[in-house]
Amino acid sequence: MATFKELGLSEPLLDALKHLGYEQPTPIQEQTIPALLEGRDVIGQAQTGTGKTAAFGLPMLEYVDPESPEVQALVLTPTRELCIQVTQAIRAYGERRGINVVAIFGGAPIRTQAAQLKEGAQVVVGTVGRVMDMMSRHHLVVSDARYVVLDEADEMLDLGFLEDVEMILGRCPSGRQTALFSATMPTEIKRLAERFMYDPETIKVRAATLTIDTVEQFFVEVSDREKPEALARVLKTERPEQALVFGRTKIGVDRLTRRLSDKGLRVKALHGDMSQGSRDGVMIAFKSGRESLLIATDVAARGLDISGISHVINYDIPNSPDVYVHRIGRTGRVGRSGRAITLITPKQREDLGAIERHANTQIAPWKEDGGGRGDKAREREARRPRHTKPRKRTDGTRAKLFLAAGRKDGFEPADVIGALVDHSRLDGEEITNVHVLERFSFLEVPAERAGEVTEKVTGQNVRGVELRLEVAKK
Repeated sequence: MATFKELGLSEPLLDALKHLGYEQPTPIQEQTIPALLEGRDVIGQAQTGTGKTAAFGLPMLEYVDPESPEVQALVLTPTRELCIQVTQAIRAYGERRGINVVAIFGGAPIRTQAAQLKEGAQVVVGTVGRVMDMMSRHHLVVSDARYVVLDEADEMLDLGFLEDVEMILGRCPSGRQTALFSATMPTEIKRLAERFMYDPETIKVRAATLTIDTVEQFFVEVSDREKPEALARVLKTERPEQALVFGRTKIGVDRLTRRLSDKGLRVKALHGDMSQGSRDGVMIAFKSGRESLLIATDVAARGLDISGISHVINYDIPNSPDVYVHRIGRTGRVGRSGRAITLITPKQREDLGAIERHANTQIAPWKEDGGGRGDKAREREARRPRHTKPRKRTDGTRAKLFLAAGRKDGFEPADVIGALVDHSRLDGEEITNVHVLERFSFLEVPAERAGEVTEKVTGQNVRGVELRLEVAKK
């Protein structure tokens, strides 16, 4: 396997990758990066968890000129969650080159995003609908966007965005370089590629290569009635650094979250019936490592691309082998090993066999004394801070706010972020340095928004607590 240096990346990007802990390229990165650096159009058939953001993001950052204020690269995503994930990754990769990356997505103030674009953005990551809106308002001009990426194109098709995608591509320069990534290649996506791409190189990462080498796979056979107790036993034995548990339905995710909480486990839920602010708060807290156990539906977890997940647990066996492969590909990332544990009933043995045949792998029975990593996990938990990591900001001064609610009220950082997103016009990325203490909390927001935020949030009721938010005294 080649190194990142052998792929042709420059020193600033190599330094960033080293700082982020990236050791070896994944298969999609090893094949895609050289082709994009050569200026080729690329079709990448790969799922979430293969490292495709770095595969298209690193070559993009090589070509962007940090001295030029124009939008030089555009990444289109189907969902707000994926937009935020991709933005954070590309910012991290490009920090040492001084490249400004702006995210534009629905559910956040247009005025704020328009101001960020006006200040200068070399790279724009956006959801299809918000990109169309910004173009129609003349806040976003893509006539100089010579590098365009369509990420998860098949989901754009499922959501009915293909016509808008065609319109956006029509506004970009005809001589652009285009990369398209999709887990599947339906006819409509193939037609899109034929119409808007020039002699693309197709790169496929087979699903089986995601699972065999880096993920240990196990199953636990229990009755339906015993599943919650079995999951609690697995979690207490394995002591995962960070675990993503998949449930089939929103109601089931909520019910399981309550049952595990009743057993003394600290757990968060993620599903489509939650408010956008609550979802953002949970995702940001999980991504930063402040929350270590998340129960989610497949749809809500789309775009949740995190390298530190040590365990994926299928509380409900997925409906198809493809979904299984997609799920467990979220662990064993970036050269690390991972563990995947699937709970099945006796009647689901045949479904498990279908997964084994499809992924060309073997799934072994889980043994309760086989976790073997509890001491290390406990050491990592003891070292983990209970607040967000400070991030360098380029969007002006910050104001520290005081919130009269803390751990005694059942608040965690995810709850604080969720409350502000729900009741003010902030998006999750604008809220930083969240410290939750016993009786109160501190956080930072853009200084120019502090007055508006305190006014909108104060008096709102969250978890049975009437919130009081004010600018912290020096």
